Amino acid sequence: MVRSELESKLAEQNPNILRKDIEKIVDTILIEISEALAKGKNIEIRGFGSYKVKIRKARTGRNPKNSKTIKIPEKKAIKWKMSKILFNKLNNNFTGNKISGTY
Repeated sequence: MVRSELESKLAEQNPNILRKDIEKIVDTILIEISEALAKGKNIEIRGFGSYKVKIRKARTGRNPKNSKTIKIPEKKAIKWKMSKILFNKLNNNFTGNKISGTY
């Protein structure tokens, strides 16, 4: 799903809200999430998952074109972990002690 599909789905479900207002709402949500992550805060959306900023350490890598060693600087990355509710929805109520489809 892309952003425009999300906005279309929200517009279908809420016909009393103008399309441009829905676009502003989605934009505001994404901006707030981005700004919070940029400040190093964690985001938790119950029933969906959580986002955390993780710092990747500087390391030595190799350029695949010429096999020269290069230094890769430290950088921030986002780590996402899905909620148990979403996990169960994706895996059809999977339980840890049984594997679906096997006996």
